[in-house]
Amino acid sequence: MIASGEKWGRGPAKDIHSSFKAMVDSPAWRLVKALDTLVSDDGNTITIDDYPTAPPISAEHKAMIATAMAQRDEAKAKKQFGVQHWIDDLSWVAANERLVSQPTVNIEGLVGGYTGPGGKTVLPHRAVAKIDMRLVPGMSKDAAVAALKAHLVKRGYGDIEVKVSGGYNPTSTSADAPLIQAQIAVLKRNGLEPLLWPRNAGSYPGFVFTEAPLSLASGHFGLGHGSGAHAPDEYYLIEAENPKVRGYDGAVMSFVEYLYELGK
Repeated sequence: MIASGEKWGRGPAKDIHSSFKAMVDSPAWRLVKALDTLVSDDGNTITIDDYPTAPPISAEHKAMIATAMAQRDEAKAKKQFGVQHWIDDLSWVAANERLVSQPTVNIEGLVGGYTGPGGKTVLPHRAVAKIDMRLVPGMSKDAAVAALKAHLVKRGYGDIEVKVSGGYNPTSTSADAPLIQAQIAVLKRNGLEPLLWPRNAGSYPGFVFTEAPLSLASGHFGLGHGSGAHAPDEYYLIEAENPKVRGYDGAVMSFVEYLYELGK
């Protein structure tokens, strides 16, 4: 989302001295005010007009989450993420139900004006917010983008440019699908008791397979271990001292086992 003096027709067309804020409009504040209309005061509920509605979480998925959370350590998760509370002080189970069932509007980054050391008294002519809007099955990328653009126009922010750099529809596969059952069989054969999870909150274009005309199952799989996605401490285990954890070679071999299982 880009706010600029040029598109707005107000504010400067180039960076000027900040003293002129007394008499010149600010594109940076324009962007901040527009962003504020997208979510509730606490930032946790989407308030975009006519935004696609997420369907309620199913009893089957609630049961999956309850089973998984009973075996996962909440304190360890909080330490890993560096957080003290979940949204609205939700319980461990309720927070994870929200994770797999609720769409999000997230600010990835905000850039505008001078952000270096010390001060620089400038009124920037342009401000940019990079956002991501995560969806859940029952919603669509095109409808979400259309709602965002219409919302900005309706709220008087039609001058703010929305440049979509990528995106696609959400995807889901039934746990009963032969593809998923083959994964479970391989994991069990390797001494693991897998925990089923409703959906991964990450991004991949699985809809290409799961939607018409293919309407195929799609899901993630693999032994081995890694963590810290997109963070400076992201890692993937190459060799394991723990015999219960596969290293890179074992992870590759798990896909060979998986293909043979699917071949059955």
